[in-house]
Amino acid sequence: MQTFESALFTPAEAAALTRMSVKAVNNAIDKKIVPATAGQRAGQGTRLLNLRALMSLALERRLSNRFVPELRREVFDALASAPRNTVTLDEGFLKIDLRAPRRELARSLRDLRRARRLVGIDPDVMGGCPVFRGTRVPVHMIAMMLEAGDTLDGVLDGYPSLTAEMVRLAPIFASAYPLQGRPRAQPWHDKPPIYTVRRKLAPLEAS
Repeated sequence: MQTFESALFTPAEAAALTRMSVKAVNNAIDKKIVPATAGQRAGQGTRLLNLRALMSLALERRLSNRFVPELRREVFDALASAPRNTVTLDEGFLKIDLRAPRRELARSLRDLRRARRLVGIDPDVMGGCPVFRGTRVPVHMIAMMLEAGDTLDGVLDGYPSLTAEMVRLAPIFASAYPLQGRPRAQPWHDKPPIYTVRRKLAPLEAS
């Protein structure tokens, strides 16, 4: 995971921050709607996006059903020289308010930064699976529970070592840093089920 000081983000991180799918982010890069540079993460080549590209993606999610790609590219190109709150095209004929998407992106960046501080990876703990610091609870498992419909209170009841903030931030971390490779087989994998035989005890007789 890269530091935020580099201000460069992988497609998975960008998708989590802008609430888009990774496929949609990669499509936007492929179609040159948003700019990306070549780089490496964890020793593997990938495409990286800067903060302006993230802002373009945040707008792409809002404008893709309203503006044709050529017009969207003009909007994104104008972001480089735009004032903080407005993008203006065609000599003022078209104005786009940037305040709401900027606030939303800033909030997502804060959440992801905080989530990263709450998560630790130790080869000696759960096989190196990302867990919440001070616990053995896998982050991706909590995200999957929420996706399956578990409630915040239900998760906290089952895992009292977690905080409400940990549970809330699990999905954004899991989305930004998906697990790689095949899921690890559990110890009971490919083993027959164990049946317990219950016997009815004779009633006790008073002496």
